[in-house]
Amino acid sequence: MKRLDWYIIRSFLYSFLGSLALLIVVLVAIDVAEKIDDFVERQVPLPALIKYYQNFIPFYANLLTPLMVFLSVLFFTGRLAQRSEIVALLAGGVSFWRILVPYLVTAGVLMIGSLLLQLYVTPRNVRRIEEFEYKYIKNRVYYDQRQVHVKLTKEGYFFVRAFDKFDHIGFGAHIERLRGAQIEERFTAEEVQWLPKERRWRFLKVWHFSAGMPPKYITQLDTVLPLTPEDIIRSELYTRTMIFPELLAEYKRQQYVGGDIANLLQIEINERIAIPVASLILGALGFASASRKRRGGVAWQIGLGLVLAFIYVFLLAIAKSAFAGLPGWVGLGVWVPNILFAGLTLLWLWRVPK
Repeated sequence: MKRLDWYIIRSFLYSFLGSLALLIVVLVAIDVAEKIDDFVERQVPLPALIKYYQNFIPFYANLLTPLMVFLSVLFFTGRLAQRSEIVALLAGGVSFWRILVPYLVTAGVLMIGSLLLQLYVTPRNVRRIEEFEYKYIKNRVYYDQRQVHVKLTKEGYFFVRAFDKFDHIGFGAHIERLRGAQIEERFTAEEVQWLPKERRWRFLKVWHFSAGMPPKYITQLDTVLPLTPEDIIRSELYTRTMIFPELLAEYKRQQYVGGDIANLLQIEINERIAIPVASLILGALGFASASRKRRGGVAWQIGLGLVLAFIYVFLLAIAKSAFAGLPGWVGLGVWVPNILFAGLTLLWLWRVPK
């Protein structure tokens, strides 16, 4: 690689790391300010705080990587353009596309690093953050949902009215076995408990109803079901705490079970890949939009960057909601901003040299 390449790569990384570090410091300060009362009231030990922020910092650093790649490229490329350095390179015979190469190399390396973190490291950070916040910050509350049905087998269904996602205790549960449209057998329990060591469920105060038979009361019933507490919880947080191989295995299992969490898993799988890929797309877009000298200077470039970043986040939220109800297409929603911004980037790169 030539001196030009190393100069751009060095400027890119300095700008990226500096802006990311500054933003992380601000986020940590905001988080401490919001939770300081809880820290003091619950006497959070220093080692627990250190461990919490050891997970907090990499999680948010990786989450913000695409945005900071974009803004850092806008910032230092805008300075190059304002000092007429890009014009000088073009006048010296260096092509516009040749200048773009070190940008793509650096953004590509950051994309790969972010992807590996998203697939294998960040989920563990999320789990430890949630464990800390549950222990020291959040009040213990029930995870309450109405009409939660999970398909157990081709003819078997599980229902629970309310479920404690931490103690794994449910209320108002029943199991049904159907024959056609008719209920052939049904177990109704006031309370259900998950037994982690035995990997089975315990139903308490159970009524057993079977076609052609009188109702039977059972004080306690232990049974094995193709069901775990996570199938009942069905939360986005649950999907965010699994590493990529676990996500794929769980997605295949949920497709068979028929739980709504299959859609959440499909979204999470695509999001884990789409967000890091955005680093490469936004890096190229930042170069295309900042490589021309403008009257507004670097401030104009940063303003443009913030507007485009807002549009990207807005599109992501809208697309995820729009595709959520389309069977087989729910994962496509997270790719819509990347597809649109990739098209915008190619158009901008094609027009700028002219």
